[in-house]
Formats: sequence, C-alpha cells, structure tokens
Amino acid sequence: MNNCESEEIVEAANIAISNLLPTKSRSLYDIAYNRFKKWCAEKNVQVYSENVLLAYFSENAKNYKSSTLWAQYSMIKSCLIIYDNIDISKFPKLIAFLKRTGDGYQAKKSKILTKSEIDRFLSSADDKEFLMIKVGLILRIAGACRTDELVNLTVDDIEDVGSSLIVKIPNTKTKIPRIFVVTDAMWEYA
Repeated sequence: MNNCESEEIVEAANIAISNLLPTKSRSLYDIAYNRFKKWCAEKNVQVYSENVLLAYFSENAKNYKSSTLWAQYSMIKSCLIIYDNIDISKFPKLIAFLKRTGDGYQAKKSKILTKSEIDRFLSSADDKEFLMIKVGLILRIAGACRTDELVNLTVDDIEDVGSSLIVKIPNTKTKIPRIFVVTDAMWEYA
C-alpha cells in the first residue's frame, strides 16, 4: 500500500481489479494462466521473460493450431497484467512467433444449411428421433436465439395460442424478456 492511499482506496482498487476478467469466461482465463504457471514451476522458472513465453508457446505450437495459441496468449496476457503486473504485449519476438504460426493456416468454415435443407429436415426427419432438434432449430432461427438462451429456455417460457407459439426469452441482466412469435407461415414464406 502506498503511503498516500487509504485502505478504502486500495480495497476499491482491488475490487475493480478482481472484475477485469470477463465474467462468463473467467474460468477459461484461470485455466490458461494456471496451466502456464504449472509449466513454469515444472521448468523452475522464476521470471516471466520473453524467452520463457517463447519457449512455452513454442512447446504448445506442436499440439495446437494458431487460433488456439492466440486465444491462450490473450488469456495469459490479461492474467499476467492483472496478477503479476507484467505486460507481454511488449514482447515483439513472441508476437512475431505467434504470427508465424498462422502462416498457411486456413480456418475451418462453418457449414451453413440452406432454407431448402432446413425445410427438408423439418418435413422428412422422424419426429420420434429428431423432435427436440426440430424444435430447437425452429426456435433458434425464428427467435435468433443464442445457444445459452436455448439452454435456459423452459416450457414455462413458451405459450401455445393455437396457430402460433409465443416465446419469451428470459434476460438475466434486465429481467425483461425478449418476446417473439413462431407461426406456420414463417416456414411457408421465409
């Protein structure tokens, strides 16, 4: 604690620092950071220099793709700044190494279903086996739902009003649900 800073200021700063990592992915950041710290302990590393990080990422490059290395770099960088006050974004050889690992790398493109493929699946796939997938697909498309919204959806959030369904997607932050309607006409004319 600095002589000019009261305990109240230091406590407020520590609370702010504890909230710097993203809430949803904090555990992933901690896993990446702890994996790096464990590797350092196994190698008897005391100081996190550019050469140490180059060796760590060089070792990981044998098993991981460039995109994964960059994600790990980002998480470790954030944790090192927060926990150890070390800014690895100033390590030019490390950045050059990570860029070099991406040479020739082709990201996988997600396969996108066409409307006719979706229609064919909805009309011909067996309901006994695929009913839940069909419902999820319709809700995802009709409501532009994200995965976490579908996972948290319950039957209490769906109201059957005869020729259509009223779906209320809960919002944990605002407590105001997002509402949309699913009708037969959506699939006939979409």
